[in-house]
Amino acid sequence: MNKKGLMSLALCAMLVGSTVVATGCSGGSSSSDVKFWAYGDSTEMDVYKAMTDKFNETYGAANGIKVNFIPQTVSGYNDAVQLNATSAKDCPDVFVVDDARFKKWVEAGIIASDMDQHFSAITDIDYSKTYKTAVDRLRYNKDTDTSKTTDPLLGLPLDSKAAAMYYNEDLLTKAGIIVISVDAEDMDEFNKGNFKDRRGKTLNDYKAQYPKLNNLEGDIPAKGYFRSMFPYVQGSGDAYTPIDTDEIAIFNNRIAMNWDEVEDMAMEFTPAYNSADAEKYGSDYGYFTECWFPYGWSVGGDCLQDLTGNGDWNFSLMDTSANYIVAEGKTYTGHYTGTVYQAGETLEFVDKFNVPKGAMMTADSKGGYTYEGNAVAIHADVKAAEADGALLELPSMKEAFLRYLRLGTKTTADIEGSGGYALSPNPNIFTNRTALNYFCSGEIALLVEYSQDIPYINDYNFAWDVAPLPVYKEYTNTDDPYDDTVKVEGKIAGHSNLKSMVSCVASTKKDKAAKFMAWMAGAEGSKVRAELGAFPNQADMIDDVKFEGYAPSNVRVFAELMDYEGPGDWWYLSNDAWILEWATDLNTYVRNDNALTGVTYNSWSSAVVTKVNNYLKENY
Repeated sequence: MNKKGLMSLALCAMLVGSTVVATGCSGGSSSSDVKFWAYGDSTEMDVYKAMTDKFNETYGAANGIKVNFIPQTVSGYNDAVQLNATSAKDCPDVFVVDDARFKKWVEAGIIASDMDQHFSAITDIDYSKTYKTAVDRLRYNKDTDTSKTTDPLLGLPLDSKAAAMYYNEDLLTKAGIIVISVDAEDMDEFNKGNFKDRRGKTLNDYKAQYPKLNNLEGDIPAKGYFRSMFPYVQGSGDAYTPIDTDEIAIFNNRIAMNWDEVEDMAMEFTPAYNSADAEKYGSDYGYFTECWFPYGWSVGGDCLQDLTGNGDWNFSLMDTSANYIVAEGKTYTGHYTGTVYQAGETLEFVDKFNVPKGAMMTADSKGGYTYEGNAVAIHADVKAAEADGALLELPSMKEAFLRYLRLGTKTTADIEGSGGYALSPNPNIFTNRTALNYFCSGEIALLVEYSQDIPYINDYNFAWDVAPLPVYKEYTNTDDPYDDTVKVEGKIAGHSNLKSMVSCVASTKKDKAAKFMAWMAGAEGSKVRAELGAFPNQADMIDDVKFEGYAPSNVRVFAELMDYEGPGDWWYLSNDAWILEWATDLNTYVRNDNALTGVTYNSWSSAVVTKVNNYLKENY
């Protein structure tokens, strides 16, 4: 038996006969009531209670189901769940779990793994519009350690917290950057002068406000960030030219910036690149994102790949092979999985390579693969589809990861023969203050953070809004700033955090529990959330949210991004200890330029693939 199985048995044995009394009061509950446990801050708990009350008043009352909401303390929550998991009398019939603990608790015999049949039996609650990206991360087959769309559904989302790009509009104004809000498909009409953007202004309105717009030499291009005089130099931080007084610079918060554009804007607010304006701006850094996800996932890469589709895991953060995306109006059928890929979808890892269906590659130490002793090449079908224009090539996962890594390392750092950009702070500066605090204080201009940070930012007095996360995008003509013809573009990608609803393995009311979860995740539960200023679990209900205080005018971007955002790497396997094998040195030393420890990028990267794969082989 593998270590995972032993861990599960040991924990289950520990839990037998152990119970703890839940905090909170039952409110006159009976043995037939569905017990719902949750934790969170006061705002979250108020929302959960209101949703539960509404369920009891409506669907519950009509169908003979009463749910008893039992609040739990944050500090004691995990222990309470684990100690009550095997007690039919004391276990929660529904309880919340975060992404990092979901699979771990399934393996440990805490979360019920037979809920799929109960969800499938529901015919009178529609939760089909609930974010698919959220629902699918609650699918898990513990026998194969996989989370395919065909694997059993074990729970449903309750709180979906999406990530987006926050930006300090006061800083952009100081730099002379004009902010517009026009969807890409509306740019032609906007340029004609008769179309109002999402801020209620036409191009003529903006020209009246900013006379320099009358000097445009063409239409405003459909770009996230446009500069009229200086085209961007891909990945070359030392080539930055600050915004000229006669230059037109426009930020469109409805279109995702590409890697060059976000770096270029960030350099404007980084003193190392723009010392002349540093005092005027007051910022120390232009941009910070803690996670590489929008980079690697945008090109179709990942840090962990299944070499066969059956849970044979491989560390792939340093994968050197190109990725491929299906071109507009085309399809492609993968030789390995048989998947019919649609336009805009990237090929799964195993469908790229020239290996027989069902065979397993062997990883080398540098991010490549072999099969039967020979280096694995891209499959001939892939190359033929690329030649025909059905597939477009994207950068490798390693290229995407290194682009992310260079954001925060010093310009003298040697990363595969190239220096870093130092336009982002190193993580070690966030010892006593958070990145969000740096953003609110005007020291960071652009920040990737979650939707739940809106109330915190509202405590500060400055103009701000949100925009899409950056994506990989190449323009056909990089010498003409007005040319927005796209040569190839990656996927919209990013990460979100979930609190999800699941049932305890010992619950005797799983049919009722499933109906409660479906109602909470569906339209009726989302309506209650929206009424209370919480983000609904359905994108089409974002306009129904009644925010208290200020809400960014582009707040819908959170709902739009949630359709594409996945879980962080802490969700991937039943035990996240494998992450420590690579992320500890990366985040502690490499990203902090701490050469005194001897852990440089080169020393880390030379050993990390073999180290992590050996750990995966021994423990999963």
